[in-house]
Amino acid sequence: MKFFTNMKEGLNDISNMLLEKNYKPFLRPLVLLIVLLFLMNLVNKHVNSQVEVIRQKVAAQKAEADNATDYIESKSAYEKLAKRLPPVAEKNEWLLSQMTSIFDRLEFENPKIGKNSLEEDGKFTLSSVSVDAEGDFNQLGKLIETVENSPYFMRISSLAVNRAEGTLGELRINLKVHTIFAESK
Repeated sequence: MKFFTNMKEGLNDISNMLLEKNYKPFLRPLVLLIVLLFLMNLVNKHVNSQVEVIRQKVAAQKAEADNATDYIESKSAYEKLAKRLPPVAEKNEWLLSQMTSIFDRLEFENPKIGKNSLEEDGKFTLSSVSVDAEGDFNQLGKLIETVENSPYFMRISSLAVNRAEGTLGELRINLKVHTIFAESK
C-alpha cells in the first residue's frame, strides 16, 4: 500500500514540475539518455549483424563437415567413372571409329553408321550415333555384349530388331549408341 502511495506522490510531483515548467534540471540528463539509447541501438544492430555472419559461417562449416564424406565418396565415384570416359579431344570421331571397329570385328556386312550427334550440357558432352545393320542372333548378342561391356562408357539407348525379308536367319538391326565426354578428364 505504501508503494502505491509513493508512486502517486511521485507522479503528482512530476505533473507539478511540468505545470510549473521547472524541468530544466532534468532536460540535460534526459537528452543524454535519449542519445545513449540511440547509440546503443546502432551498436546493437552492428553487433547483431556480425553475430549473424559468424553464425552463418559456423553453419556453413558444420554443413561442410557433415557433407565432407559425401563429397569424398562422390569425387572418388566420379574419378572411377572418368577413367571409363573416352578422350575428349577425339569426341567428334571417337564413337564413329569405335562402332566401325566393333561391326568389322563382329563381321557385319555393310553396316550403315549414321552421323555422330553431339549435345553439350555444362561440362559434359553426350555423343550418339545410330547404326543400321543386318546379321544373325549370334552377331546381335555379341554386339550387345561388346558395346555394353566396353572398357569405355558406351550404352545402347535404343534397339529395334526385325526379321530381314527373304532370309530365314537374318535380322535387320537398328540401334542407337551413346557415350559421354567430360570436359576436364
